[in-house]
Amino acid sequence: MRIFITGASGFVGRNLAQRLIDNGHTVTAAVRASSNVNLVPDDCEIVTVDLMSAESISRHLSGIEAIFHVAGAVKARSGEDFDRINAGLTAAIVNAAKIRCPEALFVLTSSQAAAGPNDAGPQSSYGRSKLLAEQVVTGFPRYVIVRAPAALGSGDRETRSFYSWARRGVTVTLGNDDVNFCIISISDLACFMAELVNNPAAEGQILQPSCPELITWKRIHKSMEKATGRKIFRIPLPSFLVYIAGFLGEAAATFTGAYPLLDREKARDITSSAWLCKQHKVERITGWKPELSLDETIRRAIQPPGK
Repeated sequence: MRIFITGASGFVGRNLAQRLIDNGHTVTAAVRASSNVNLVPDDCEIVTVDLMSAESISRHLSGIEAIFHVAGAVKARSGEDFDRINAGLTAAIVNAAKIRCPEALFVLTSSQAAAGPNDAGPQSSYGRSKLLAEQVVTGFPRYVIVRAPAALGSGDRETRSFYSWARRGVTVTLGNDDVNFCIISISDLACFMAELVNNPAAEGQILQPSCPELITWKRIHKSMEKATGRKIFRIPLPSFLVYIAGFLGEAAATFTGAYPLLDREKARDITSSAWLCKQHKVERITGWKPELSLDETIRRAIQPPGK
């Protein structure tokens, strides 16, 4: 197939693009002028576009059979910025695709945050912006929405320091011991998404692939010790301290002008104990199961770069 992908310079996007290429597809990677194209897989055709402009995007959609929209913002200064980037960017691509390739399959990379804990709805500005993006995509004739949980693997800049400290024998975990969450290996996520182009049963669905059970920090810690072959000293940061850290992050950002690494909304998501695992639905509808166990996922994620 001829495939158009956004976000191919990011962690999920570049792994997905490489898997699509390995599967024999022709991949066009749409990047911003500011993107680091060195991170885009070599065999992609790279095009520089204004991702907020349907006109700019539409020039590259003729003959495209599938669109993977992975790009988006995970940090922003306000809810309005999240909406503008995550929902507005999605709308621009959908509008361009309706004109140039209306029969294509549109695969949106969303987030579990769009559902919120207990599927009660998003509790953060980020989650609400992702839900808005999902609503935009449902107006396209053929679509699949992938609510990706935390994807773990080597090469993720966001978790690099966490694993680096774990290899040295110490780690900090966020939230009380009852905190649980969904995870998936980046390898399995890329495999699942790439196979959607050949799975008609997935069309029109909202799917959340993951390991088959909810994971706790204690379980992550045990897997890291197994992977490193050493004891790792764990410093648990209680939920109320995580929330305070989020407040301080917001306060600091008002002076520096930078995006806060942690804010109160993100702290609330991180410390929730009510996330739901939906892998059973994925398996029932698509027949897909993750290949890697949690231990193997952590082993691959924690290994030093280049190994």
